Amino acid sequence: MKKAGMIRYVPFRMVLLVMIFVLGPSHASLAAQEFDLYGVAESFLWKEFDAGKQVVKESGPLFGIGLAYSRDFENDLTFTSKGELFFGSVDYDGQACSTDPITLTTTCQPATSTVDYFGIKLDGDIGRRFRIKQDSFIEPFGGLGLWAWQRDIKNGTAADGSATAGYIEHWSTLYFRLGVRGGMDFVKGSKLFAEAGVKLPLYNENTAYVSDIGYGPDVTLHPGKQASFFAEMGTKLNRFKASVFYEGLRFSQSSTMSNGFLEFYQPQSTMDVYGIRIGVVF
Repeated sequence: MKKAGMIRYVPFRMVLLVMIFVLGPSHASLAAQEFDLYGVAESFLWKEFDAGKQVVKESGPLFGIGLAYSRDFENDLTFTSKGELFFGSVDYDGQACSTDPITLTTTCQPATSTVDYFGIKLDGDIGRRFRIKQDSFIEPFGGLGLWAWQRDIKNGTAADGSATAGYIEHWSTLYFRLGVRGGMDFVKGSKLFAEAGVKLPLYNENTAYVSDIGYGPDVTLHPGKQASFFAEMGTKLNRFKASVFYEGLRFSQSSTMSNGFLEFYQPQSTMDVYGIRIGVVF
């Protein structure tokens, strides 16, 4: 977040909407179902751009745990869902800004710190499976997803050696998921699988708790909506499952908002996550 010149707790209705979808249809004729419990290790990269210039970079490892659930129905419809918790601490290379109380002139200088992340991911979709051969298929799908996380920027150090004050942001984004997945059996109980698609945001929110650092009341911003992409490829060997994946989020600059003390806006921001999932199927 920029001062012109961070999940309030995720709205309950948003979580409820996604959870209802993730529960999936229960009345259809059931052919097969599967649970997947797994761990996640990610390489995380967050960037912010102001007037086309990169002003913030956060990078480092995140970790998580997840549970996925899938159903195959006799009418070739499928339902898949997953929920993940993620957490970790990453390096912060950005800037510290201060505003002169008389002239209201804002000056910035490079600053370093760390950022703690904690959040959830929820995805659920419905697909239609088409058999290519007896041992392979392709499956277009569509659904909903929700990411919500806390971004806790710690106290740090500016380029001139002075201390900088950290603060907390709560983020949430609700989006459509559209994509296609496929799979191929190569021995009984084992297969290769892959999927790719696009996320189309419906709602973005960023609440910045600037009252903690004396910048007046907390402020809620709505970063702009931009499409982003995801992809995953992996293998299942009997009860063992492993994959590599990419997930991105893109936000255009928010509108400027005043909290009665200062004006704020969220710059253009990007998130890129590369990772692995390793788990067991039951």
